[in-house]
Amino acid sequence: MSDSNKDLEEIAKTATDDFYELLGVAFDAEEAAIKRAYRMTSIKYHPDKNRDDAAAADKFIRLGLARDILIDVKLKSEYDRHRMRRREKALQDEQLDGRRRKMKEDLERRERDGVSTKRKRADDMSEAERREMEIQRLAEDGKRRRKEHQQRMEQQRQEEEASFMELSPEPETKPQAPAPGQTAEIDRTIKLRFQREGEAMAWDKEKVTKMFEKYGKIDSVVMGKDKKTRLSGEKHRKVVAMVFIVYTRLDHAHAAVVDGKDDFPALDSVSWASREPEIKSPMDAEASAPSTPVSTPNRNFRASFTGGLGKGFGSAPGTPSFSFSPKTPSLQEVTMMRLKQAEKKRLEEQIRKQDAAEEAT
Repeated sequence: MSDSNKDLEEIAKTATDDFYELLGVAFDAEEAAIKRAYRMTSIKYHPDKNRDDAAAADKFIRLGLARDILIDVKLKSEYDRHRMRRREKALQDEQLDGRRRKMKEDLERRERDGVSTKRKRADDMSEAERREMEIQRLAEDGKRRRKEHQQRMEQQRQEEEASFMELSPEPETKPQAPAPGQTAEIDRTIKLRFQREGEAMAWDKEKVTKMFEKYGKIDSVVMGKDKKTRLSGEKHRKVVAMVFIVYTRLDHAHAAVVDGKDDFPALDSVSWASREPEIKSPMDAEASAPSTPVSTPNRNFRASFTGGLGKGFGSAPGTPSFSFSPKTPSLQEVTMMRLKQAEKKRLEEQIRKQDAAEEAT
């Protein structure tokens, strides 16, 4: 069993969400209905439409988990069994709470009637009273242990699933914007796609991490669930894997997108998870920036860099200036991406010249 299936099985056992209610489907809904409900609901919470919204990101991830679990017969059966247990336990707790309320009302009534409420000595208690006290003690202890277990599992789930998008530990707290010169996590995320055949059969989270660490420091790796898909031009369906890699820097992610497919031919594609970042020339960035009156304070941090980027970077002569807001990449990241693009163009031109020379001879 792959790591992704193990993770989904663990979530199916411990999830506190009602996946049927989350997707708005019936208990006996078929796979097509579940997928249709997911597509309609996930559009509302997609990261492209809710940038820097941690609550929407969390909802989008939970919708995907609900879909993957409910369309898998084994995982759905596991989830339904634990869901029924949780409902039965909630009913038992409610009944037990009702008995406690009755006991409390009896005690208050006895106090009002002037009856002594001092605790009886253990020797003076009846067998039924001792048994009731022990049941209360065990119930309280079990409730406390279940709550601690749920908190641990929820924390683990957030740590493992938040690698695709930055989640806030408190949904009601407004998410913090990236620091000046630092891009959002979704913009530093790339997506790998490959078929489960040949050497790629053994590619797991650890292997993919080692492969793509060559481009820069990796923040996290998320292995998606393998799915059977009919590729273009293929007669039979193929098992296709999807992996998301979050880098700590945008230029490292850019290097992986540029060179990843060439370095690892077994990959079908290496692309941006969200959208390709725009690397504008300094003069374009300055011209497109909205003007701010001197009397109006600007809340975004702005820094200037004087001087051209040099030959091969597509920059116009003059005195360009970079404008950094909390959502724009740093000067170092922009410079490294431009260097990478220039090097790629140089190599492509060199190959074209060599091919032309060989054809001429």
